[in-house]
Amino acid sequence: MSINEVFKKRKSTRMFLDKAVEADKLIQIAEAGNMAAGTPMAGKVYFNVVTNSDVLDVIVKNTQTIMKNSGVDMLVKISSNPNFNPFYGAPCAIVISADKTDNPSTREMAIANVACAGENILLAATELGLASCYMTSPTLGFAIPETREAVKLEENMEPLAIVVVGYAEDMTPHSDYPENPENIVFVE
Repeated sequence: MSINEVFKKRKSTRMFLDKAVEADKLIQIAEAGNMAAGTPMAGKVYFNVVTNSDVLDVIVKNTQTIMKNSGVDMLVKISSNPNFNPFYGAPCAIVISADKTDNPSTREMAIANVACAGENILLAATELGLASCYMTSPTLGFAIPETREAVKLEENMEPLAIVVVGYAEDMTPHSDYPENPENIVFVE
């Protein structure tokens, strides 16, 4: 599959099958994330690949708890749904973290590094026939120490994004994109 075919096929999935992802595919996906472009000035990017259902449940439960008590109407409403699962039943969550920093500029660069790694993971998953979704709200659950401990995050690591990966029944590609989208401007 060409990279352009991967771009066109990749979409965010919010309904996963109850089927484990093969270890060799998870290794390829994590390695793709590790090959992402980024600035070393922001420190390292870390990948915790979680397939243990008990650990996934800890992240989900603690994310729901933080969201319900956030005071943010949208988060409270979403997390109050008894069927809400921020991982949509995915059998794997890849927690992408960066070195903690108090420097706002360095943190912005770290967020960009994590986003680049996440995009590589999304594209690699698609190329391997897997569904995926990039998200940040489940990182809220890491405010509860039990979550950090369950995922084996070191103290110096700040979780900034999570990519869930798995198989999905609906693997249809995106609708066709317009040939001349209005949001692309060429300045010649």
